[in-house]
Amino acid sequence: MRLKSLKLAGFKSFVDPIQIEFPGIMCGIVGPNGCGKSNIIDAIKWVKGELSAKSLRSESLQDVIFNGSDNRKPVSHCSVELSFDNSENFLGGEYLKFNEVSVKREMGRDGQSTYFINNAVARRRDVQDLFLGTGLGSNSYAIIEQGIISSLVGAKPEELRSYVEEAAGITKYKERKRETESRIRRTAENISRLKDLEDEVKRSIRRLNAEANLTSKYKKLRTQEQEFQKFLIQSDLRDLEKRKADSEKENKSIDTDIEGVDAKKLSIVSKRDVAKTKLMEGLKVLEDEQRKFFETGAKISLVEEKEKTTKAKIEDLTLEKEKIIKNLANLNESQHSEGEEEKNFPGDLQKTLQTKIKAELSLLKIEKPEIEKSIGTSLEKFWRDGYKVGIGKASDSSQTLSALKKQFEERLVSIESEIIQINAENKSGNSGLSDLIQLRKDLELKVIDFRAKQDESNDELRLLEGEISKLETQKEVIIKDRNEKELNKRSLEIEVNEKLDRLKAFTEVKDIEGEKNEIAQSLEKLQNKIMNLGPINFAAPETLEAEKKRKETLSEQILELETSLSKLDEAIKKIDKESNKSFHECLNAVNKYLEEMFPKLFGGGFSKLKLLDDSEESGLVLMARLPGKKNTKLSQLSGGEKALTALALVFSLFSINPAPFCLLDEVDAPLDDDNTMRFIKLVSEMSSKVQFIFVTHNKISMEKSSHLLGVTMRDLGVSKVVSVDVEQAMELAQS
Repeated sequence: MRLKSLKLAGFKSFVDPIQIEFPGIMCGIVGPNGCGKSNIIDAIKWVKGELSAKSLRSESLQDVIFNGSDNRKPVSHCSVELSFDNSENFLGGEYLKFNEVSVKREMGRDGQSTYFINNAVARRRDVQDLFLGTGLGSNSYAIIEQGIISSLVGAKPEELRSYVEEAAGITKYKERKRETESRIRRTAENISRLKDLEDEVKRSIRRLNAEANLTSKYKKLRTQEQEFQKFLIQSDLRDLEKRKADSEKENKSIDTDIEGVDAKKLSIVSKRDVAKTKLMEGLKVLEDEQRKFFETGAKISLVEEKEKTTKAKIEDLTLEKEKIIKNLANLNESQHSEGEEEKNFPGDLQKTLQTKIKAELSLLKIEKPEIEKSIGTSLEKFWRDGYKVGIGKASDSSQTLSALKKQFEERLVSIESEIIQINAENKSGNSGLSDLIQLRKDLELKVIDFRAKQDESNDELRLLEGEISKLETQKEVIIKDRNEKELNKRSLEIEVNEKLDRLKAFTEVKDIEGEKNEIAQSLEKLQNKIMNLGPINFAAPETLEAEKKRKETLSEQILELETSLSKLDEAIKKIDKESNKSFHECLNAVNKYLEEMFPKLFGGGFSKLKLLDDSEESGLVLMARLPGKKNTKLSQLSGGEKALTALALVFSLFSINPAPFCLLDEVDAPLDDDNTMRFIKLVSEMSSKVQFIFVTHNKISMEKSSHLLGVTMRDLGVSKVVSVDVEQAMELAQS
């Protein structure tokens, strides 16, 4: 198994999607400082599920996403994908049938990662399980960085042991052991909980046993109680049926009484109907006579009103007559003094005549408009001819006064004639008024008589209505009594039905004999006993059976879990035994290879891994003796010596369990040329088993590489990769 290619997009300085091929078994990654060479190593670590930002040379996991440069904008996510050649079936299990296996990881700015194995979504644990025991696990010795070189030499005993365990391929057993121990803890917790439940169920069974016994006693007392109750119900039922029969007889006699009352009422109702008919006929006659009476009164009123109007008219005519006579006297007086008052006539006489004539005309204006017209004409002529022309026309004014006098005299004659005519008409009308008054008196007597008869009929009708009302009241009392008895009867029927229904519940209860009072007293004592039993759990028997079954189930589960726990303990012991065996075998093999590797790198000397103690989980200590020197503490070694010692250990581990590939990040930096030659020679020897990918600035390492990957940064902050096949380049150069 080897690494075929690496795809990056948006990861650190590799912003553009790029695919890096690893066709050779010794691939060198070269380029100037800061161009992004180590970012390739970080990408491989990150896709394997690394969660430590420090291990990825970042402050946070989001820092692995390209954060922008002067000429490029930041991106929102990154992805890295590894492709492996599995044609040799290095990865077994479900991936045995795949000649190529890919592992991919994607992450956004929110920090959420998604993993894929062969483009199928997977968990981080699935990715880690894929590499367990291959040398690429969590304690991987396949990725060696500059910092790890020194830390590997100065590693704690427990850490050194973990590297050997990874080489021994027992990390997957360790993982299984941790899972098994976790299952053991969960199983032990489940057993503890089940035992607690079992104890609780046992207590519940004891309690339910007592409740079930109490329930059994209660049921026996209840059976006896039902026997007593059945006897008392049967006794009450017999009494109720007798009372019901008596009630039915009483109701029948009440029905007969109601029929008698109805017959009397029917007879009186007939008499009342006759009285009503008689009353209505008399009322009609009374109304006719009253109408005649009122009509006569209306006629009398008309005659009296006419008489009153005639009288007023005569008074008006008499008043007019007196005024005309007075005016005539004034006119005679005016003619007599005409010569004496000729000079003052236009003034005083004109005003006097005008005032008197206007006063008279205010009455004559309506009754005799032609007089007003004649007088107005005479006055107008009098003014025009007598006084507007001058005093010389006094003779004409005398003629005008004579004409007025004549007209007043004619009016007096007319008034006398009219008064005579009105008196004559009034006399003939007075003769008919006496007849109407007499007729009205006769009609009034008839109305009084008819009213007296109507009062008698009303009194008779009221008596009959009173008798009917008494009969109805009597009937209502009887019906009320019947309803009460009917209600009592229905109540008895309900009680009978209730008793019958209750008896149906006692069909399986045996009949007993005895006195009612004695049975009632026995029932009361029995019910007191039942009450003294306290609360009864009727579900206790069924619950008891269910709890017994539950206890059996719990006991079976506890037994199964204890058996499972025993098997898990055995599995742990077996895993420990096999792991310990594999560990010691691997440790011996590592020491054997160390004996070979160390002298090759140092030109002699000795190195060995040694257990701290005899315990099963004992840590390891790396011992080293350089050529020509005594045993030296590793902390006292130089940087190059530490690097070669660590490489000797790593290559020994690779000899035991070769990882698919080995990443070396400038591990040859502290080496001189001689040590570099020894290092690169050893790498060449092991490249038959392991694919090496190393970051280097060393020319010797570059020359020994079969394939070079040049990392450049033409645009500030953005890395590019150029691939060169060294062997083809050498052939082209030689040709």
